[in-house]
Amino acid sequence: MAEPLANWWELHLRKARGESLNEEEQLRYDAELARQEREATPLQTDLLSLKALRTEVFALQSTNEQLHSRLAELKKEIHSIEQSLSQQIRQALGVGE
Repeated sequence: MAEPLANWWELHLRKARGESLNEEEQLRYDAELARQEREATPLQTDLLSLKALRTEVFALQSTNEQLHSRLAELKKEIHSIEQSLSQQIRQALGVGE
């Protein structure tokens, strides 16, 4: 990281943590932020692509919720089965450790 950018990054981390910057630091921070925004490549995404991505995110969220629910069910089932085992077998399997 170039020296000026490294200094800016330190200022950025301080701001992100909620720390205050003095006037000179704030000016340097704002100037570098403005430069980065000017030089950033603009997003080239059309509305249809954004809608498709949003639909995909909601579908993945639903799948994720279903998988978490199934995982919870399986954990309960495993616990139930482990509790039905003899103490000797549970110890051999490391159950309860």
